[in-house]
Amino acid sequence: MGVTIVATSPVVIFLGQLTARLPVHTVQMRADSQPQMRTALLNRKIAMWTAFWCLVSPLEAVADVTQLDDRTIRITGEFDARLVSEFRGAVARAPNLTTVELQSPGGRVYSGLEIARVIYDLRPNTWITAGSECYSACSIAFLAGKLRLADGLLGVHQISGVNDDSLTQSVISDVFDSLRQFGTPDALVSRMLRTPPDEIYVFSADELEDLGINRRSGDISAEDLPHLQVLTSSLNRDWLTGTFLNTHTLKPFFAMESRSLNPVFRIVYYPHSGVSFGEIIWERREFPLGQTDLTLVFERRGEEPVWARIRADVEQNGYAFDLPSDGASGLETFFSAFAYAHKFSVEDFAGRTIVDYSLAGSLRAKERFITLLRQH
Repeated sequence: MGVTIVATSPVVIFLGQLTARLPVHTVQMRADSQPQMRTALLNRKIAMWTAFWCLVSPLEAVADVTQLDDRTIRITGEFDARLVSEFRGAVARAPNLTTVELQSPGGRVYSGLEIARVIYDLRPNTWITAGSECYSACSIAFLAGKLRLADGLLGVHQISGVNDDSLTQSVISDVFDSLRQFGTPDALVSRMLRTPPDEIYVFSADELEDLGINRRSGDISAEDLPHLQVLTSSLNRDWLTGTFLNTHTLKPFFAMESRSLNPVFRIVYYPHSGVSFGEIIWERREFPLGQTDLTLVFERRGEEPVWARIRADVEQNGYAFDLPSDGASGLETFFSAFAYAHKFSVEDFAGRTIVDYSLAGSLRAKERFITLLRQH
């Protein structure tokens, strides 16, 4: 599983000939198991960064575009308008360009998007070489490659740095529209949406392969395109709310879902039809098809739990069940349980807990979700 790097404050370090802004101090693991080599690598880097902490002063990160040969361009440093201009110039001087190498801590999201669109139009491959890092805005450029390979570290998080909330949502829509064009896996987008701007989700080597992030052959076909497009998104601690487009049906829908992905608990509402349902979905687990009873248990400290028994369809990768059929008003009643509780769990017919979730942030997420329902 991936690694979440938590940023506490920006530090600038000098290692050999590389000066880079470092938004990293501590590491948290998202999973019970972790790749030992990757963990050791990160721990060694943390030790080096700590050693340099008292020896350097804040400087601007060095950004550079280097033409290594007539087929390869390397981008190093923070993404900004100057880097975009340099990249366009380098591309014009490299008519035989086949590969763009990337080493960057990130930068301005629109600069990343501009470079990504140039890459997508020209169709070179993108490569994060061993020992390199490509985080934040850099990841957008990486995902635009015709073929893409991360031998180094690829990290993503939510879009940040835009003060106006409506403008933030506009940027989100532009970025995720482009990511869909690039054939970005839904699983990568899910992790991006669930990682706050002051953290970085770094993909493990297994995830890069299993989630289809590395792409070694073939063009993007219609079947390869993700079936979800993010229109708006907001993360409230352990719960996410947003507006999404089902690109197969071209129907928008609203969703409130857990930050936890294994499994994800999701509540969906389609405003054009008034249909609402819930689902519990695993990424890598298969179930025999059928139906079963589940119990949703909402617990509040010092009080008796509130529970609801539901009949669920057992699908290939989890469970799906109907929510109240009287549209948005029925959903408001259902959501009152989220406002009541501190913890939420799902039990099978025998009373065994299948999964449990923290409800931290669920009240704010619920309010945002209900606002979306009332606006449509």
